[in-house]
Amino acid sequence: MKLYIYENIPLSNKVIHIEEEYKIKDQIIDVYVELANRSKIAIEIQHSKVLERKLIERTLNYTKKGIYVLWILNGSSFHRYPQNLDGIRISKLEFLLHKMYNGRVYYLNVEPEGLLSGIYTLSYAPYFNVKDIVYKKKASSKRSLYYQKIKNLKLKCIFNKYKLAMFEDVNIMFKCEEEIYNILKSRCNELNIVNKDEKNNFLIIPVIEIISLLQKRYGFYLVYDVLKRSKTQESRIKIARLGFMKDTKGKIRECIKIYLKDYI
Repeated sequence: MKLYIYENIPLSNKVIHIEEEYKIKDQIIDVYVELANRSKIAIEIQHSKVLERKLIERTLNYTKKGIYVLWILNGSSFHRYPQNLDGIRISKLEFLLHKMYNGRVYYLNVEPEGLLSGIYTLSYAPYFNVKDIVYKKKASSKRSLYYQKIKNLKLKCIFNKYKLAMFEDVNIMFKCEEEIYNILKSRCNELNIVNKDEKNNFLIIPVIEIISLLQKRYGFYLVYDVLKRSKTQESRIKIARLGFMKDTKGKIRECIKIYLKDYI
């Protein structure tokens, strides 16, 4: 795993120094990288489970030293693979990293016989039992996992509570959000052209219609969760109401109500 990082990071970054098992005082960094912009990065490859407090302590120590840290897990050790899965329990460590890295965890799969995959991310979304979806129940201990391949190993550094290094990938939830926005914008523009002289200034769209357009790429649960999250978090998607109401055919279904002014 260290060798893969050591050989591939310089291919996508302007590296002035890279070294395996680099010692800084009391810590040995798996792969240490210095970029041309003088950013110092510790890439830590976690093969086995570690206590969350230990990971936080190490991350905080790096932050105090002015070093950005990128944590990558061996997916094989955590039984994670580059695929979408539903109803999966995740560890506290994975939950912590998911929060630290803005909705993704980085993995690299290695077995004794060799490398199984390149670096990829898994993003976690709430898991809803389909039969319970109308009651808004979600399993608190289970998640839906969404896979995304990292095509470019170019690094970027961020600093909030900790100094963290990341790849320049786009969170899959943001991609899904952008596609939903474009669908709604297109619908509003169509209605505005057809009914430009009328007073209809809103649209009611069944949730299942949006899900059906995107389910092949993002699955059922992620699309549904992005719609729900837009009501409580900052999002490009503007929804006036999400709930059961009459659709354009007079059927009572779970729908969203949007105003044309928010998309035109």
